[in-house]
Amino acid sequence: MGSTVKNLLREADHRIGRLASPRRVLVEARTPVYLAVLGPLLDAFARDLRTSVFVTGGDSPAVQETVAAGLASRGSQGSLGPRWMEREEAEWSRFDLLINADPWGTVTLRRCRRRINFFHGVAGKYDLDCPAGLPAGFDTYSRVAFANADRMHRYVDAGIVTREQALLVGYPKLDALVNGTFVPMDVRRTLGLDRERPTVLFGPTWSSASALHLAGEAIVESLIGAGFNVIAKLHDRSLQTSQRFTDGIDWRARFARFAPSGRFALATGADSSPCLSAADLMVTDHSSIGFEFLTLDRPLLVFDAPDLERVARINPDKIALLRSAATVVRDTHGLVAAAEEARRSPGRLSARRQHVAREMFYRPGSATMRALQACYALLELTPPLTGFAPNDSNVSNDSNDSNDSNVSNDSNHSNNRLEALA
Repeated sequence: MGSTVKNLLREADHRIGRLASPRRVLVEARTPVYLAVLGPLLDAFARDLRTSVFVTGGDSPAVQETVAAGLASRGSQGSLGPRWMEREEAEWSRFDLLINADPWGTVTLRRCRRRINFFHGVAGKYDLDCPAGLPAGFDTYSRVAFANADRMHRYVDAGIVTREQALLVGYPKLDALVNGTFVPMDVRRTLGLDRERPTVLFGPTWSSASALHLAGEAIVESLIGAGFNVIAKLHDRSLQTSQRFTDGIDWRARFARFAPSGRFALATGADSSPCLSAADLMVTDHSSIGFEFLTLDRPLLVFDAPDLERVARINPDKIALLRSAATVVRDTHGLVAAAEEARRSPGRLSARRQHVAREMFYRPGSATMRALQACYALLELTPPLTGFAPNDSNVSNDSNDSNDSNVSNDSNHSNNRLEALA
Protein backbone atom coordinates (compact mmCIF):
# COMPACT_ATOMS: atom_id res chain seq x y z
CA MET A 1 0.00 0.00 0.00
CA GLY A 2 2.82 2.37 0.92
CA SER A 3 4.51 1.80 -2.42
CA THR A 4 1.29 2.56 -4.29
CA VAL A 5 0.85 5.84 -2.44
CA LYS A 6 4.45 6.83 -3.17
CA ASN A 7 3.99 6.11 -6.87
CA LEU A 8 0.81 8.19 -6.98
CA LEU A 9 2.51 11.09 -5.22
CA ARG A 10 5.51 10.86 -7.54
CA GLU A 11 3.28 10.90 -10.61
CA ALA A 12 1.32 13.88 -9.29
CA ASP A 13 4.61 15.70 -8.62
CA HIS A 14 5.70 15.26 -12.23
CA ARG A 15 2.38 16.22 -13.75
CA ILE A 16 2.16 19.39 -11.68
CA GLY A 17 5.77 20.25 -12.49
CA ARG A 18 5.14 19.90 -16.21
CA LEU A 19 2.49 22.60 -16.10
CA ALA A 20 5.09 25.23 -15.27
CA SER A 21 8.23 24.11 -17.08
CA PRO A 22 9.64 22.11 -20.03
CA ARG A 23 10.55 18.46 -19.63
CA ARG A 24 13.62 18.24 -17.40
CA VAL A 25 16.42 15.90 -18.52
CA LEU A 26 19.48 15.04 -16.42
CA VAL A 27 22.55 13.59 -18.15
CA GLU A 28 25.01 11.90 -15.82
CA ALA A 29 28.68 11.76 -16.81
CA ARG A 30 31.26 10.25 -14.49
CA THR A 31 34.17 11.20 -16.78
CA PRO A 32 34.44 13.29 -19.98
CA VAL A 33 34.13 10.27 -22.28
CA TYR A 34 30.51 9.91 -21.16
CA LEU A 35 29.87 13.35 -22.65
CA ALA A 36 31.23 12.03 -25.95
CA VAL A 37 29.01 8.94 -25.77
CA LEU A 38 25.92 10.98 -24.90
CA GLY A 39 26.93 14.13 -26.78
CA PRO A 40 24.60 13.58 -29.77
CA LEU A 41 21.65 13.41 -27.36
CA LEU A 42 22.79 16.51 -25.50
CA ASP A 43 23.04 18.39 -28.77
CA ALA A 44 19.50 17.43 -29.76
CA PHE A 45 17.92 18.30 -26.42
CA ALA A 46 19.84 21.60 -26.24
CA ARG A 47 18.07 22.88 -29.34
CA ASP A 48 14.59 21.71 -28.34
CA LEU A 49 12.78 24.39 -26.36
CA ARG A 50 10.46 21.77 -24.90
CA THR A 51 13.32 20.37 -22.80
CA SER A 52 15.67 21.73 -20.15
CA VAL A 53 18.93 19.80 -19.96
CA PHE A 54 21.23 19.48 -16.96
CA VAL A 55 24.53 17.63 -16.55
CA THR A 56 25.92 16.20 -13.35
CA GLY A 57 29.23 14.41 -12.85
CA GLY A 58 31.20 11.98 -10.76
CA ASP A 59 34.70 12.23 -9.36
CA SER A 60 36.36 13.84 -12.40
CA PRO A 61 36.60 17.66 -12.30
CA ALA A 62 37.22 17.55 -16.05
CA VAL A 63 33.52 16.83 -16.62
CA GLN A 64 32.42 20.20 -15.27
CA GLU A 65 35.25 21.92 -17.14
CA THR A 66 34.12 20.25 -20.38
CA VAL A 67 30.52 21.34 -19.86
CA ALA A 68 31.64 24.89 -19.07
CA ALA A 69 33.72 25.00 -22.26
CA GLY A 70 30.73 23.78 -24.24
CA LEU A 71 28.52 26.48 -22.74
CA ALA A 72 31.05 29.15 -23.66
CA SER A 73 31.13 27.85 -27.24
CA ARG A 74 27.35 27.66 -27.51
CA GLY A 75 26.91 31.13 -26.07
CA SER A 76 28.39 32.69 -29.18
CA GLN A 77 25.88 30.76 -31.29
CA GLY A 78 22.81 31.74 -29.28
CA SER A 79 22.22 28.28 -27.81
CA LEU A 80 21.71 27.74 -24.11
CA GLY A 81 23.13 24.25 -23.98
CA PRO A 82 23.11 22.05 -20.88
CA ARG A 83 23.52 23.50 -17.40
CA TRP A 84 25.71 22.06 -14.68
CA MET A 85 24.14 20.71 -11.49
CA GLU A 86 25.96 19.26 -8.48
CA ARG A 87 24.91 15.78 -7.45
CA GLU A 88 23.73 17.01 -4.05
CA GLU A 89 21.35 19.48 -5.68
CA ALA A 90 20.16 16.91 -8.20
CA GLU A 91 19.08 14.46 -5.49
CA TRP A 92 15.90 16.36 -4.60
CA SER A 93 15.31 18.12 -7.93
CA ARG A 94 12.52 16.95 -10.20
CA PHE A 95 13.47 15.26 -13.49
CA ASP A 96 11.41 13.64 -16.17
CA LEU A 97 14.32 11.57 -17.46
CA LEU A 98 17.80 10.49 -16.37
CA ILE A 99 20.21 9.49 -19.13
CA ASN A 100 23.52 7.86 -18.24
CA ALA A 101 26.17 5.60 -19.73
CA ASP A 102 27.12 3.59 -16.66
CA PRO A 103 24.72 1.85 -14.25
CA TRP A 104 27.22 1.78 -11.37
CA GLY A 105 27.71 4.56 -8.84
CA THR A 106 24.83 6.50 -10.33
CA VAL A 107 23.49 9.70 -8.80
CA THR A 108 20.77 9.33 -6.17
CA LEU A 109 17.53 10.91 -7.40
CA ARG A 110 14.38 11.13 -5.30
CA ARG A 111 12.10 12.72 -7.90
CA CYS A 112 13.01 11.14 -11.23
CA ARG A 113 10.19 9.70 -13.31
CA ARG A 114 12.06 7.56 -15.85
CA ARG A 115 15.61 6.41 -16.60
CA ILE A 116 17.51 5.09 -19.61
CA ASN A 117 21.02 3.64 -19.74
CA PHE A 118 23.41 3.67 -22.71
CA PHE A 119 26.67 1.73 -22.45
CA HIS A 120 29.90 3.72 -22.77
CA GLY A 121 31.88 0.90 -24.37
CA VAL A 122 31.66 -2.44 -26.15
CA ALA A 123 34.99 -4.13 -25.40
CA GLY A 124 33.65 -6.49 -22.73
CA LYS A 125 35.87 -5.25 -19.91
CA TYR A 126 35.17 -5.39 -16.16
CA ASP A 127 32.45 -8.03 -16.61
CA LEU A 128 30.20 -5.64 -18.53
CA ASP A 129 29.27 -8.28 -21.08
CA CYS A 130 27.34 -10.18 -18.40
CA PRO A 131 27.46 -8.68 -14.90
CA ALA A 132 25.17 -11.30 -13.35
CA GLY A 133 26.98 -11.19 -10.01
CA LEU A 134 27.36 -7.41 -9.80
CA PRO A 135 24.95 -4.92 -8.18
CA ALA A 136 24.09 -3.13 -11.41
CA GLY A 137 20.60 -2.03 -10.43
CA PHE A 138 19.16 -2.34 -13.94
CA ASP A 139 15.72 -2.84 -12.44
CA THR A 140 15.54 0.92 -11.81
CA TYR A 141 15.75 1.71 -15.56
CA SER A 142 12.75 2.12 -17.83
CA ARG A 143 14.90 1.24 -20.84
CA VAL A 144 18.39 -0.17 -21.40
CA ALA A 145 19.84 0.66 -24.82
CA PHE A 146 22.34 -1.72 -26.40
CA ALA A 147 24.99 -1.10 -29.04
CA ASN A 148 24.82 -4.64 -30.41
CA ALA A 149 22.64 -7.73 -30.34
CA ASP A 150 25.26 -9.90 -28.61
CA ARG A 151 25.27 -7.94 -25.36
CA MET A 152 21.53 -7.41 -25.43
CA HIS A 153 20.89 -11.15 -25.69
CA ARG A 154 23.40 -11.85 -22.90
CA TYR A 155 21.56 -9.48 -20.55
CA VAL A 156 18.08 -10.66 -21.46
CA ASP A 157 18.97 -14.36 -21.33
CA ALA A 158 20.62 -13.88 -17.92
CA GLY A 159 17.57 -12.07 -16.57
CA ILE A 160 19.55 -8.88 -15.92
CA VAL A 161 17.09 -6.84 -17.98
CA THR A 162 13.66 -7.77 -19.25
CA ARG A 163 12.70 -7.98 -22.90
CA GLU A 164 10.48 -4.94 -22.36
CA GLN A 165 13.43 -2.89 -21.07
CA ALA A 166 15.89 -3.89 -23.79
CA LEU A 167 16.33 -1.77 -26.92
CA LEU A 168 18.71 -2.46 -29.79
CA VAL A 169 19.83 1.07 -30.63
CA GLY A 170 23.47 1.08 -31.75
CA TYR A 171 26.19 3.46 -30.61
CA PRO A 172 25.33 7.17 -31.10
CA LYS A 173 28.93 8.26 -30.54
CA LEU A 174 29.89 6.56 -33.82
CA ASP A 175 27.44 8.36 -36.08
CA ALA A 176 29.56 11.45 -36.71
CA LEU A 177 32.60 9.28 -37.50
CA VAL A 178 30.96 6.90 -39.97
CA ASN A 179 28.97 9.71 -41.60
CA GLY A 180 32.16 11.57 -42.49
CA THR A 181 31.72 14.59 -40.22
CA PHE A 182 35.46 14.95 -39.60
CA VAL A 183 38.05 15.82 -42.27
CA PRO A 184 41.29 13.90 -41.51
CA MET A 185 43.59 16.58 -42.91
CA ASP A 186 41.88 19.26 -40.84
CA VAL A 187 42.17 17.20 -37.66
CA ARG A 188 45.89 16.68 -38.21
CA ARG A 189 46.37 20.40 -38.81
CA THR A 190 44.45 21.23 -35.62
CA LEU A 191 46.76 18.90 -33.70
CA GLY A 192 49.83 20.57 -35.19
CA LEU A 193 50.84 17.59 -37.32
CA ASP A 194 52.01 17.35 -40.91
CA ARG A 195 48.81 16.74 -42.84
CA GLU A 196 50.51 14.55 -45.46
CA ARG A 197 52.53 12.31 -43.16
CA PRO A 198 51.08 8.82 -42.44
CA THR A 199 49.48 8.91 -39.01
CA VAL A 200 49.09 6.30 -36.29
CA LEU A 201 46.62 6.54 -33.42
CA PHE A 202 47.82 4.99 -30.15
CA GLY A 203 44.71 4.21 -28.11
CA PRO A 204 45.41 1.95 -25.12
CA THR A 205 42.79 1.02 -22.58
CA TRP A 206 42.81 2.11 -18.93
CA SER A 207 44.56 -0.45 -16.72
CA SER A 208 47.83 -0.86 -14.90
CA ALA A 209 48.35 -3.89 -17.16
CA SER A 210 47.74 -1.98 -20.41
CA ALA A 211 50.14 -1.40 -23.28
CA LEU A 212 50.50 2.17 -22.00
CA HIS A 213 52.09 0.97 -18.77
CA LEU A 214 53.89 -1.91 -20.44
CA ALA A 215 55.59 0.00 -23.26
CA GLY A 216 53.77 3.27 -23.93
CA GLU A 217 56.79 5.54 -24.40
CA ALA A 218 58.66 2.94 -26.42
CA ILE A 219 55.65 2.48 -28.72
CA VAL A 220 55.44 6.21 -29.44
CA GLU A 221 59.19 6.58 -29.86
CA SER A 222 59.48 3.66 -32.27
CA LEU A 223 56.63 4.87 -34.49
CA ILE A 224 57.96 8.44 -34.64
CA GLY A 225 61.38 7.02 -35.49
CA ALA A 226 59.82 5.06 -38.35
CA GLY A 227 58.47 8.25 -39.91
CA PHE A 228 54.87 8.29 -38.65
CA ASN A 229 52.85 10.99 -36.97
CA VAL A 230 51.55 9.64 -33.66
CA ILE A 231 48.36 10.75 -31.93
CA ALA A 232 48.06 9.40 -28.40
CA LYS A 233 44.45 9.21 -27.21
CA LEU A 234 44.45 7.96 -23.64
CA HIS A 235 41.52 6.93 -21.50
CA ASP A 236 40.14 9.71 -19.29
CA ARG A 237 41.37 7.91 -16.19
CA SER A 238 44.90 7.67 -17.58
CA LEU A 239 45.04 11.48 -17.58
CA GLN A 240 44.25 11.67 -13.85
CA THR A 241 47.57 11.51 -12.04
CA SER A 242 46.90 9.45 -8.94
CA GLN A 243 47.92 6.18 -7.38
CA ARG A 244 44.41 4.85 -7.91
CA PHE A 245 44.14 5.52 -11.63
CA THR A 246 47.69 5.61 -13.01
CA ASP A 247 49.97 4.20 -10.32
CA GLY A 248 51.04 7.80 -9.77
CA ILE A 249 52.38 8.26 -13.31
CA ASP A 250 51.87 11.63 -15.00
CA TRP A 251 51.44 10.58 -18.62
CA ARG A 252 51.17 14.15 -19.86
CA ALA A 253 54.65 14.81 -18.49
CA ARG A 254 56.02 11.49 -19.78
CA PHE A 255 54.86 12.20 -23.33
CA ALA A 256 55.88 15.87 -23.33
CA ARG A 257 59.35 14.96 -24.57
CA PHE A 258 57.89 13.92 -27.94
CA ALA A 259 56.23 17.26 -28.67
CA PRO A 260 59.37 18.96 -30.12
CA SER A 261 59.51 16.32 -32.87
CA GLY A 262 56.49 17.89 -34.57
CA ARG A 263 55.20 14.37 -35.14
CA PHE A 264 53.37 13.80 -31.86
CA ALA A 265 50.13 15.03 -30.33
CA LEU A 266 48.48 14.07 -27.05
CA ALA A 267 44.74 14.48 -27.64
CA THR A 268 42.95 15.26 -24.39
CA GLY A 269 39.42 16.02 -25.61
CA ALA A 270 36.55 13.80 -24.53
CA ASP A 271 35.68 12.51 -27.99
CA SER A 272 38.11 10.15 -29.72
CA SER A 273 36.20 10.27 -33.03
CA PRO A 274 38.22 13.10 -34.67
CA CYS A 275 41.43 11.24 -33.80
CA LEU A 276 40.08 8.01 -35.26
CA SER A 277 39.21 9.82 -38.48
CA ALA A 278 42.72 11.29 -38.75
CA ALA A 279 44.54 7.97 -38.40
CA ASP A 280 45.71 5.74 -41.25
CA LEU A 281 46.16 2.91 -38.78
CA MET A 282 45.69 2.33 -35.08
CA VAL A 283 47.56 0.62 -32.24
CA THR A 284 45.63 -0.58 -29.20
CA ASP A 285 45.74 -3.38 -26.65
CA HIS A 286 42.03 -3.94 -26.11
CA SER A 287 39.75 -0.92 -26.15
CA SER A 288 36.33 0.14 -27.31
CA ILE A 289 37.86 2.67 -29.68
CA GLY A 290 39.77 -0.20 -31.26
CA PHE A 291 36.42 -1.69 -32.23
CA GLU A 292 35.18 1.76 -33.31
CA PHE A 293 38.17 2.13 -35.63
CA LEU A 294 37.11 -1.00 -37.50
CA THR A 295 34.08 0.87 -38.87
CA LEU A 296 36.54 2.90 -41.00
CA ASP A 297 38.02 -0.31 -42.46
CA ARG A 298 41.61 0.76 -41.82
CA PRO A 299 44.44 -1.43 -40.44
CA LEU A 300 44.42 -2.19 -36.72
CA LEU A 301 47.43 -3.43 -34.73
CA VAL A 302 47.03 -5.01 -31.29
CA PHE A 303 50.02 -4.68 -28.95
CA ASP A 304 49.88 -7.74 -26.70
CA ALA A 305 49.62 -6.97 -22.98
CA PRO A 306 49.71 -10.48 -21.46
CA ASP A 307 48.11 -9.71 -18.09
CA LEU A 308 45.42 -7.36 -19.35
CA GLU A 309 42.69 -9.98 -19.69
CA ARG A 310 42.95 -10.94 -16.02
CA VAL A 311 43.40 -7.45 -14.54
CA ALA A 312 40.67 -5.79 -16.62
CA ARG A 313 38.34 -8.81 -16.43
CA ILE A 314 37.84 -8.92 -20.19
CA ASN A 315 35.50 -11.36 -21.89
CA PRO A 316 37.92 -13.67 -23.78
CA ASP A 317 35.46 -13.86 -26.68
CA LYS A 318 35.88 -10.12 -27.25
CA ILE A 319 39.66 -10.42 -27.16
CA ALA A 320 39.54 -13.12 -29.82
CA LEU A 321 37.07 -11.10 -31.89
CA LEU A 322 39.19 -7.93 -31.96
CA ARG A 323 42.36 -9.84 -32.74
CA SER A 324 40.68 -11.69 -35.59
CA ALA A 325 40.50 -8.35 -37.43
CA ALA A 326 43.95 -7.10 -36.45
CA THR A 327 47.67 -7.87 -36.59
CA VAL A 328 48.98 -8.84 -33.15
CA VAL A 329 52.48 -7.68 -32.18
CA ARG A 330 54.47 -8.32 -29.02
CA ASP A 331 57.32 -5.80 -29.11
CA THR A 332 58.24 -2.51 -30.73
CA HIS A 333 60.34 -4.16 -33.43
CA GLY A 334 57.34 -6.20 -34.53
CA LEU A 335 55.15 -3.13 -34.21
CA VAL A 336 57.18 -1.06 -36.66
CA ALA A 337 57.36 -3.93 -39.13
CA ALA A 338 53.60 -4.44 -38.92
CA ALA A 339 52.90 -0.72 -39.27
CA GLU A 340 55.04 -0.48 -42.39
CA GLU A 341 53.36 -3.56 -43.85
CA ALA A 342 49.96 -2.02 -43.11
CA ARG A 343 50.97 1.04 -45.14
CA ARG A 344 51.89 -1.15 -48.09
CA SER A 345 48.82 -3.43 -47.89
CA PRO A 346 45.96 -1.57 -46.16
CA GLY A 347 43.37 -3.89 -47.68
CA ARG A 348 44.60 -6.95 -45.80
CA LEU A 349 41.92 -8.20 -43.34
CA SER A 350 39.41 -5.75 -44.80
CA ALA A 351 36.59 -8.30 -45.01
CA ARG A 352 37.20 -9.37 -41.44
CA ARG A 353 37.26 -5.78 -40.17
CA GLN A 354 33.92 -5.08 -41.82
CA HIS A 355 32.42 -8.26 -40.37
CA VAL A 356 33.48 -7.46 -36.80
CA ALA A 357 32.32 -3.86 -37.12
CA ARG A 358 28.85 -5.03 -38.18
CA GLU A 359 28.73 -7.47 -35.28
CA MET A 360 29.74 -4.89 -32.67
CA PHE A 361 27.68 -1.89 -33.79
CA TYR A 362 24.07 -2.08 -34.87
CA ARG A 363 23.47 0.06 -37.98
CA PRO A 364 26.17 2.70 -37.38
CA GLY A 365 25.33 6.11 -38.72
CA SER A 366 21.71 6.14 -37.55
CA ALA A 367 21.99 5.19 -33.86
CA THR A 368 21.34 8.73 -32.63
CA MET A 369 17.95 8.68 -34.33
CA ARG A 370 16.91 5.52 -32.50
CA ALA A 371 18.38 6.72 -29.19
CA LEU A 372 16.43 9.97 -29.38
CA GLN A 373 13.25 8.17 -30.33
CA ALA A 374 13.61 6.09 -27.16
CA CYS A 375 14.26 9.17 -25.01
CA TYR A 376 11.40 11.19 -26.46
CA ALA A 377 9.01 8.27 -25.98
CA LEU A 378 9.93 8.23 -22.28
CA LEU A 379 9.40 11.99 -22.14
CA GLU A 380 6.03 11.59 -23.89
CA LEU A 381 7.06 14.06 -26.57
CA THR A 382 7.10 13.70 -30.33
CA PRO A 383 10.71 13.76 -31.61
CA PRO A 384 11.86 16.63 -33.82
CA LEU A 385 10.99 16.07 -37.47
CA THR A 386 14.48 16.47 -38.88
CA GLY A 387 16.65 13.34 -38.88
CA PHE A 388 14.00 10.89 -37.72
CA ALA A 389 12.38 7.86 -39.28
CA PRO A 390 9.05 7.60 -37.41
CA ASN A 391 8.46 3.98 -38.39
CA ASP A 392 11.79 2.63 -37.13
CA SER A 393 10.89 -0.85 -35.91
CA ASN A 394 13.38 -0.99 -33.06
CA VAL A 395 11.92 1.78 -30.96
CA SER A 396 8.32 2.19 -29.94
CA ASN A 397 7.27 5.83 -29.90
CA ASP A 398 4.08 5.98 -27.88
CA SER A 399 4.12 9.75 -27.63
CA ASN A 400 0.85 11.63 -27.65
CA ASP A 401 2.36 15.11 -27.83
CA SER A 402 2.46 16.32 -31.43
CA ASN A 403 3.59 19.92 -30.89
CA ASP A 404 6.87 20.36 -32.77
CA SER A 405 6.66 24.11 -33.17
CA ASN A 406 9.35 24.82 -30.58
CA VAL A 407 12.02 22.62 -32.14
CA SER A 408 14.93 24.15 -34.01
CA ASN A 409 15.97 22.17 -37.11
CA ASP A 410 19.46 23.57 -37.56
CA SER A 411 21.21 20.56 -39.11
CA ASN A 412 24.66 22.08 -38.64
CA HIS A 413 24.25 22.26 -34.89
CA SER A 414 24.97 18.53 -34.54
CA ASN A 415 28.62 19.24 -35.24
CA ASN A 416 28.87 21.48 -32.19
CA ARG A 417 30.40 19.10 -29.68
CA LEU A 418 30.91 19.63 -25.97
CA GLU A 419 34.62 19.04 -26.09
CA ALA A 420 37.71 20.52 -27.69
CA LEU A 421 39.90 18.23 -29.75
CA ALA A 422 43.05 18.77 -27.72
